Amino acid sequence: MVATPVESGLHTPRLVRSALVARALSIGLGTTALMWVLSYIAMLQPGEFIGEAIFGLTLLVLVAGGAVAAIADPSGSRRSVLRGIEVGFVSACINLMLVGSLVDGSSAAVWFLGLFGVSIVLGALGGLLGTVLPRFDASHVNWVGMLAAVCAIITFLMIVSGGIVTGFEAGLAVPDWPNSYGHNMLLYPLSEMVADLDSGIFYEHAHRLTGMFVGLASLILCVMLWWGDGRPAVGWLGTLILLMVIGQGILGGLRVTGTFTLSDNPELLSPSTALGIVHGVFGQIVLACIVLTAAIASWTWRSELAPRVIDAAGPAKFLAWALVIALLLQLVIGAIYRHLTSDLEFEPGRTTHILMGHIAMAAVVALLAVINGIRGWMMEEGQPIMRRIGLGILVMVTLQLALGVVAMLLVIKHEPGAPIPPMEVVFTSLHQANGALLLCAAVLMAAWTHRLTTAPASPGQSPVAV
Repeated sequence: MVATPVESGLHTPRLVRSALVARALSIGLGTTALMWVLSYIAMLQPGEFIGEAIFGLTLLVLVAGGAVAAIADPSGSRRSVLRGIEVGFVSACINLMLVGSLVDGSSAAVWFLGLFGVSIVLGALGGLLGTVLPRFDASHVNWVGMLAAVCAIITFLMIVSGGIVTGFEAGLAVPDWPNSYGHNMLLYPLSEMVADLDSGIFYEHAHRLTGMFVGLASLILCVMLWWGDGRPAVGWLGTLILLMVIGQGILGGLRVTGTFTLSDNPELLSPSTALGIVHGVFGQIVLACIVLTAAIASWTWRSELAPRVIDAAGPAKFLAWALVIALLLQLVIGAIYRHLTSDLEFEPGRTTHILMGHIAMAAVVALLAVINGIRGWMMEEGQPIMRRIGLGILVMVTLQLALGVVAMLLVIKHEPGAPIPPMEVVFTSLHQANGALLLCAAVLMAAWTHRLTTAPASPGQSPVAV
C-alpha cells in the first residue's frame, strides 16, 4: 500500500505550499514535453495535411493539460480556470526556447505576446473544461516526486533524440557550439533547420534544444527538491543532478568542437569520437539518477515503513547491483560500437570483436535480469513495488534481446557509405531507448531492495542496529 502524506507525518504547511507550485510545474512541463514530441514528428514532413493536423493536436494538448490541472485541484471547480492559466504560463515560458527561431527583429514583440496570449487562453479553456469533468482525488500524489518523474521523461526524450542523431550519423551536422552555424542556438532559423532533412541538421539541432529543455527542467527540479522535500541529502542530490546535466551539455558541445571555441571553421575544430561515447553513456547515467530521485522523493520511501527482514537480503542486494554494473558495461560497449561504425565509418570486420563482446555481455545481462526480475516478481504480497519492477525487468530484457537482434542484422546489412535506411535508425534507437529504461529499472530494483529489505540480526547483534 502506498503511504499518504498524512500517514507519513509529512503534511506540513511548507510542503503544502511547495506542492501547489510543484503541481503546476509538473503538469506544465509534462504538457510542454508532449507538445515538443508532436512538433518533432510534424517537422519530419509526414505530409502537408498530416503535419498540419499534428500541429493542431499540439494546441489541443495544451487544452488537455489545463483540464488535468483543473481536475487535480482539490479546492474544487472555483479555481479551475486559474489552474489552467498556470499550465499555459509555464508552457509559454518553456516554449520561449523555440519561438526565437521564428521571429525577426520587427516581429519579435508580436510573437512573444502571441505565445503567452495563446498559451494562457488555451490553458484557461482547458481549466474551464475541467469544471465539467469528473474530478479525482490527488491528495495522495507527491507532486515534488511527480516533478522528478516528469523530468526523467524529458531526459528520456533527450536520449531518444540523441539516439536518432547517432543513427543518422548526424552528430557533426552542425559544426559549431554553443552556436549553430554562427547563430545563437535559440535563434537558429527554423527554415534552415528543416530545409533538408537528409543533411541531419534538424536531428542534431533538435537534440540540442531538447538538451536545453532538460537543463531548465533540472534547474527547476533542484530548486523544488530543496524547497519541497526538506531533506538536505535530497537537496544535494538535486544539485548533483543539475551539475551532471550541465556537464553532459558541455560534453556534447566538446564532442562537436573538441575545444572551447565559437568558430565553425573546420580547420580549428577537432570533433572527438571518444567524447561522443562518454556523452552517450553519461546521458543514461543522468537519466537513472533522476529516476532514482523520483523514487526517493515518493511518500512510500519517506514513510516510516520498516524494512522487511529477509534471509536472502544480502545476496539480493548483491545481485541487484551486479545487474546495474553489467548494464553499465554493456552500455559502454554498445556506445563504442555505434560510434566507431558511424563516426569513423569502420568496416564491419574492424568492429567484429566489439560486436562479439556486446553479444557476450548481453548473455550476462540477460541472466542477471531474469534472476532479479523473477526475484522481484515473486516477492510476497505487501511488496507491490518490487513486484512491478521485477515484472518490468522481465518484459524489458525480453524486448531488448529482440530489438538487439533486429538492430544487429540491419546494421550488418548496411553497406558503408550507402544512405542509412530509416528502419535501421528506428530499431537501433529503440534498442538504445529500451536499454536506458532497463538501466533505470535495475537502479530502482537495487534502491528499493535496500529500502524495503534487510538481513536478520546476527547472534549478539541488536535487531535495531540491523
